[in-house]
Amino acid sequence: AYFGDVVTFDTTFGTNKEYRPFGVFLGLNQFRETTIFGAAILFDETEDSFLWLFETFLAAHNGKQPRTIYTDQDVAMGKAIPKVFTESYHGLCTFHIMQNAVKHLSPVKDKEEDEGEEKDEGEEKDEVEEEDKGEEESHILYDFSACMFGHEDEASFEEAFQIMRSKVHKQTWLDSIYKVKEKWAECYMRDVFSLGVRSTQLSESFNNALKNFLKSGFDIVRFLKHFERAVQEKRAKELQSEFEARKNIPRRQMCTPMLVQASEVYTPVIFEAFQGEYERSMAACNRLLDENKYAIVIGSFHGAIRFEQERIVIGDLLNQTATCSCQMFNRTGILCAHGLKVLDLMNTKILSAHYILKRWTREACNGRIQDKQGRNVIANPKLEAQLRTRNLVHKFVNLAYKAADYPDCCLLLEDG
Repeated sequence: AYFGDVVTFDTTFGTNKEYRPFGVFLGLNQFRETTIFGAAILFDETEDSFLWLFETFLAAHNGKQPRTIYTDQDVAMGKAIPKVFTESYHGLCTFHIMQNAVKHLSPVKDKEEDEGEEKDEGEEKDEVEEEDKGEEESHILYDFSACMFGHEDEASFEEAFQIMRSKVHKQTWLDSIYKVKEKWAECYMRDVFSLGVRSTQLSESFNNALKNFLKSGFDIVRFLKHFERAVQEKRAKELQSEFEARKNIPRRQMCTPMLVQASEVYTPVIFEAFQGEYERSMAACNRLLDENKYAIVIGSFHGAIRFEQERIVIGDLLNQTATCSCQMFNRTGILCAHGLKVLDLMNTKILSAHYILKRWTREACNGRIQDKQGRNVIANPKLEAQLRTRNLVHKFVNLAYKAADYPDCCLLLEDG
């Protein structure tokens, strides 16, 4: 309910004795740490199995659909997601796509050598040819990575993709991945709310953490019990982060009203990200294009002076907002340096409520969540029993100390 706006889902094998796929739904909490929404052991990875899983997941979360869900490029999963998550954007994991690119992309074969030319001229020539081939493959992977992350304009993406296509020998995989370009190419994801997530690396990281608690020989019952230990470790880490956030105020580089406000509202890790953008805004140059329209460019002064890509920002003095063409706030929920520069130009010294997403604040988990029957959901059902146990232990310890002072009472108690 608090952090289900962006979800990653991935399945892994070999984590249980039955060798069944184990899928985990994960997200990011207010500290940008992994939070676990649910998990399931499936019999198989068919479309029907995923339909059941996703529908059950939604039912468990009162029908709340994520704004964005990331998965790998599984065909059955890809068919099930649009049928269930009808209000969600489905993105493909860029990490898995790059892994597939390494497997499938190979450079165009050189023309056959003349018949009279010798083909074997020793190991030195073979090594040179292998190095050249490796360089060509790395160039193609670099071009593909640029298509994935480096183009904000659809026209430039199409042009770069076609140039890369001409360098590739086998184009079958390229054709298939191009059909779903809206799910992985930067230019088609400009307004997708992603919190900066572009892959299922959260799932990969959690799967690695599971290895500390699991053995592949565990049956399902033991498997789930040990899985609960992994979940408790994540929750304990979140509580520790909460404690540290309440105990310490983040270090501010400057004591401006906006930074003071942000340090009190945001969690430490989010404040650090915001402060970084604030510092970048100090190095921004502006050019007035219209009454409320600005061109903003940020300079970098590490060695030679360099300038980033120019962005267009529209300021709204009445609502104290600034809409930037980089779309950073729409994707991550943190205002960009370009927008902060324009707010400063409009003499706006405090962030408006529009820019403070509750999910990034210290109060992210405040408020009551209700189930379908209108009952308040208890975040930790075991908390009441734990508190009662702690109180009883305290009473028993006091009783033991008193009994130690009166040994005759102990004898009477033993005799009944």
